[in-house]
Order: sequence, then C-alpha cells, then structure tokens
Amino acid sequence: MRKTNNTRRVEEALWKAHAKQGVFGAFEVTIGWFGKEIVDFIAYKTTGEFLCYEIKVSLSDFKSKASLSFYGDFNYYVIPEHLLEVLRGHTAKSFNSLDLKLFDTRLKNSGIGLITVTEKGELNYVVKAKRKYVNMGTKATLLESMTRSLNREVKKFYEKNPYWIMGGVAE
Repeated sequence: MRKTNNTRRVEEALWKAHAKQGVFGAFEVTIGWFGKEIVDFIAYKTTGEFLCYEIKVSLSDFKSKASLSFYGDFNYYVIPEHLLEVLRGHTAKSFNSLDLKLFDTRLKNSGIGLITVTEKGELNYVVKAKRKYVNMGTKATLLESMTRSLNREVKKFYEKNPYWIMGGVAE
C-alpha cells in the first residue's frame, strides 16, 4: 500500500529526530517472532529506553480497530498538526462537552504522549508520555524485533544496490 504525503512527512520527522548518536530507530516493527502487532516506529536509546510511536494521519486512522502497540518505556501518538483540532472537536462532540482539551486530558490520563508534526516537519510535544515499567523480557523481545526489521530494510537496500557490484574496487 502506498503511503500518503502526511505519513511520509511524519516518518521523515521521526527519523530525523532520532538520527543521533546513541539512538537507533526502526519502522514497522513486528513484535515477537509470530507477532500480529506492528509498531509504526521504535527508537532504542543506549540508556536502555524504548520509545514506541503510533502514526495516525486521519480521524478514521485514529478510530481504527488495529492494535496499538505501546510496549515502550515511553509511548506516543504522532499526528500531522492539522489533525489535532479535528480530534479535539470529535472528542468533545462524542462526550457532549464544550471542552476542546478533553482529548488532551484523556491522553494524559492514559499515559500516552502526543506529538504533532508541522508542515515543515518539526515535532511538537503536545502531551508528554508517562514512563511505563518495561521488564527485561519485553526489552529483549523489542531488541530482537527491531533487529529483524532493520535486517529487512538492509536486505531491500542490498537487493537494489549491492555494494560489492559497484565500481572502484580497491586492491
């Protein structure tokens, strides 16, 4: 399935925000060996922390019945900036309330953070995620899952552009 421009912009912003020393990221990480859950983006810090990000680019995407894979020490929804007001309005209407910050309050109470991405690709932390206790077994599963996903991406790269076939071989 082709990704929308909004999805690509969010992915690019997440990638750039985590492209620094001591932080490793992977897209579309299937959790466990026979897992049915996929985390849109996971970042691992050498401090031992995992951050899980679920990307949502529309109201219908947000209301989807797909599993939310929040396994990290910190877990976030990441949305295009324009979607925030839609979600706030929808939540207020659903609860017959005039409080447009009800959406934010519900997220804060769940411990899940919210990040918006601007048209320029900048991240704005609207709701901070609360730290969640993640045991060592789960952390090992997340590392193994990330490794498989990263290997999948390297395999796709080498199938298109194997370095051993390129010219300029040094003796």
